[in-house]
This record gives sequence, C-alpha cells and structure tokens, in this order.
Amino acid sequence: MIKLTGSVSRKIPIPGMDFSSQSFGAGMEVEVGNNASTEEIQKKFKEMYNLLETSVKEQITVNGKVAPKKKESAKVQKKEPKKTPEREVPQDSKEPAPKKATSPQITMIERLANQLGLSQSDKAKALAVKTVKEASQQIKKMLETPRKGGRIFVKEGVAK
Repeated sequence: MIKLTGSVSRKIPIPGMDFSSQSFGAGMEVEVGNNASTEEIQKKFKEMYNLLETSVKEQITVNGKVAPKKKESAKVQKKEPKKTPEREVPQDSKEPAPKKATSPQITMIERLANQLGLSQSDKAKALAVKTVKEASQQIKKMLETPRKGGRIFVKEGVAK
C-alpha cells in the first residue's frame, strides 16, 4: 500500500490586534494500492486537497460568519473570571486562601496508608488533609513511620 498524507492550514489575522492570528487546519492520510497509476495517485491527491481545503474554509466560516475572534472571547472572560478550585480568594479578605491538597498528594497518602496497613479509621484520618501544606506534612510523617519489612520506597513521587 502507498500512503498519501496531506494537511492544509491557514492563519487569519485578528482585526485590531497586532501580531495576532487564528490558526485553522485539517489533515488526513489515505492509502492507495501498490498497483495505482500515477494518474490515480494524482487524482487522490487532488481529492484529498479539495476535501482538506473545504474543511478549513468551514472552520473559518461558522454559520456564514467569521469565527469568533480571540479579542471578543477575552472580553467575555473579563466579565466572568474563571475560579480555580485550588486557590480561591475569600470575598472578605485580601489574603488568598491556602491551596487545596492536590490529587497526587491524596493518591500518595492513600498508597502509603495501604503500605503501612492502616485501619480504615486511621486511613480516613490521614486523608482528612485539606491544604497542600497539611498533605505534605502527612506524607512526610507517613514516610518516616517504620513498617514491617523495612522502609517505604518512593519513586518519582509515587509510593511503591
């Protein structure tokens, strides 16, 4: 089999914004038989190009209008700022709230609890950490805890 690979991309300047553009693109790969003639291969390339070009034009034009500009979407974001779950600022305080414990930290605590053979209630207490700092302290405490058969080995932040 012979593989034909093609891609088409366009960068459209964003009006009113210097050095900014939107990118649109499409790509595909098709196979033709080993016995395909040069004319058949050229025909496949033309079909592929026309399909890719049409796809990119459809991306650029959405319902007869030019796709929304990045500048316009930035205005919408200013009206409704994103809230990040890890760090929320209380309304009545200028100081940001402490970061919440991360998913990898919680996973590490669970694995260490399993290795240490903690009871369900002790495991629940260990997992009751709320902040990054509390989780770090809990992990350190668990790593320093002696266990049957020796130490707990940690590789790339994951207990084994």
